[in-house]
Amino acid sequence: MSEYQHHVLTRGHYHIVALTRDQEFESDEIYAYAVMSSSGVKLRQELTLSDARNWIDDRIERDQGTPATPGSPVVQREREPAEATRTRTSMLRPGRKRR
Repeated sequence: MSEYQHHVLTRGHYHIVALTRDQEFESDEIYAYAVMSSSGVKLRQELTLSDARNWIDDRIERDQGTPATPGSPVVQREREPAEATRTRTSMLRPGRKRR
């Protein structure tokens, strides 16, 4: 069985292609959608275009380090100990003690 890929969408480094068994593209002949990397590796296969889009969106958000779901808390970068000390001491005026 042959599998033909037809480009549908590009987002970031990811591409969505429609998969058909025929070289000619007919929208009613699509049996799945594949998410491909920019190098052409098939990363995922989904039954619907919306599922493929959602998977790419989640992957891009994860690659960027942002939360995958709306409303989830943003994980902040922890400071290095020296950076934290520098910030804390710069807020104090000379000659004053912290309470």
